[in-house]
Amino acid sequence: MFLRKRRAFTLVELLVVIAIIGVLIALLLPAVQQAREAARRMDCSNHLKQIGLALHNHHDTYGHFPAGVRNKNNPNYSNSNWCSATGANSDAREPWTVAILPFLEQGNRYDLFDIDAAFTASSNVPGVAANNNQFKLANSAYQCPSDPASRDDWSQTSYYGVQGGGPASDESCSTQSGNRVFYRNGILYFNSKTKFRDMLDGSSNTFMVGESKYCLTPTGRSDGIYTGWASGSKTDSYGSPYVLAAARDQINSNPKVGLKFDTLNIMTKLFGSYHPGGCFFLLGDGSVHFLPETMDLNIYRQLGKANDGLPAGGFNL
Repeated sequence: MFLRKRRAFTLVELLVVIAIIGVLIALLLPAVQQAREAARRMDCSNHLKQIGLALHNHHDTYGHFPAGVRNKNNPNYSNSNWCSATGANSDAREPWTVAILPFLEQGNRYDLFDIDAAFTASSNVPGVAANNNQFKLANSAYQCPSDPASRDDWSQTSYYGVQGGGPASDESCSTQSGNRVFYRNGILYFNSKTKFRDMLDGSSNTFMVGESKYCLTPTGRSDGIYTGWASGSKTDSYGSPYVLAAARDQINSNPKVGLKFDTLNIMTKLFGSYHPGGCFFLLGDGSVHFLPETMDLNIYRQLGKANDGLPAGGFNL
């Protein structure tokens, strides 16, 4: 009997096999990434749906939606500078994100806050000690998985309340040369107590919460100052509502995100996300829709307003 000599792979054959495997990986990788992003998008949308249920339950319990940001200061809104020279850091109270915690099954966490004491606005403006501890901690209910700033050691938020909409002429007040804006024609705004009956445009035609990639993170500024999901508000020369934004500038229109840049003069003027092409919005009726960054700017601004009386026709949600 003769032993047959086994022939080994040649170098060329091995290189061909490796090349084929590389091509297959290159073809499969985008599909895997798309599947992962689809899952993250669904999770992000579900977060907004839960937030919507919590806001509705707050309304059922108290007869109104929570204040976008509550503040002890009750200024004269007829003065154009009410947000820039009439308050103190100690006036800041809880934002909407804290007010709905009991309706997000986080009642124990809500109890850790001192609602009657000053809230932290940004990390360089401390509030009371108990509140400060919570300000620094992450809350996954407000973090979109598609946002690279969503980390369990950061207090970043991917969702901002919609304080209103329209061009700069519709602002109620602003600070820092018009870059930090306060609107009062939406659902969640400074010291608001909006009710369903106030949505004269219809709850299905009014933004309530939108995605944002502009929350200032610890890496956005060289000094490490940041804001978060539990930020209070300020009404002084550096005043800002922090957890609120207005439908003023087009979606995703500013490339400077809170992960890499100082966004304090950006974050209150627009919405945006890391999803390609647009971002999610929660509407007053509790529905969640993905809106493209190319949508008509006038319609986008109208959807930010609760009672302008104008139709939102021409765009199918």
